[in-house]
Amino acid sequence: MASEALNKYIEKRYDRWLDLANYCCNISGLPGEGRDVLNEVLAGICENPSDKIERMMEKKSGAYTELDWYIMRSIRLNATSDTAPYRHKYKHIPVDENVDWRRLNIIDEPDDSPDRTEYIRERMQDVRNIIDQLGLSEKAKRIFAWKFFAGESFADWPGPENRKELYETYKSVFNAVMDKKDGKLLF
Repeated sequence: MASEALNKYIEKRYDRWLDLANYCCNISGLPGEGRDVLNEVLAGICENPSDKIERMMEKKSGAYTELDWYIMRSIRLNATSDTAPYRHKYKHIPVDENVDWRRLNIIDEPDDSPDRTEYIRERMQDVRNIIDQLGLSEKAKRIFAWKFFAGESFADWPGPENRKELYETYKSVFNAVMDKKDGKLLF
């Protein structure tokens, strides 16, 4: 969270820093990304401890403050270095200016592999439907959901039941679900 003094400081100098960021980005092959680079640098500044930033704002270094020099160095670094935080975070696809991408016929290859997440979701829904059909008590449903759906440990169970009772209830519900799924139960 930026202080009021830092907000005023940034507001006063933002346009000059933006000019520098646009210049550095243009010579580095990132045209039009000056504002993004500057905002990334300023976001990093706002994450630093406020007492350190206050000291840098107050300490003069020539015609500028230490914070000015730090921000200008950070802008140059983020715009020019391939290993800088901005370049690392926003990797760009190399662009060939001689290719008109609108005229290329790019065909998406269909993905025939089964959707694993959809399969898991369907199986979980099947288990929920079976639980609803079995006519279990609310307590048994909560115990089963705690272990099976939420993946929680019975050591963390909030109720008064002991672990033996929890395990027996869970196992009996689990076996009933498996029997119903396999067609061994008629109800």
